[in-house]
Amino acid sequence: MDKEKLIKGGMWLSGFTCSIIISAVSFFQGFKMIREGNYILFIIGIVFLIPLFYCAFKGFKLILEAIFD
Repeated sequence: MDKEKLIKGGMWLSGFTCSIIISAVSFFQGFKMIREGNYILFIIGIVFLIPLFYCAFKGFKLILEAIFD
């Protein structure tokens, strides 16, 4: 197993975790603020979905490559 790839994969997965937290909080507060006509936090939640999926894909790919190569 390549330890360096495992560490990089873990770093990408930590970015994935941070994106989940930011996106979830933004969606939660954004849905509350939509009633008032403010869409900013809802849009921020949508924007953070892109790095969420990218970090997850990259992190799991690196970890699987480290295990199976």
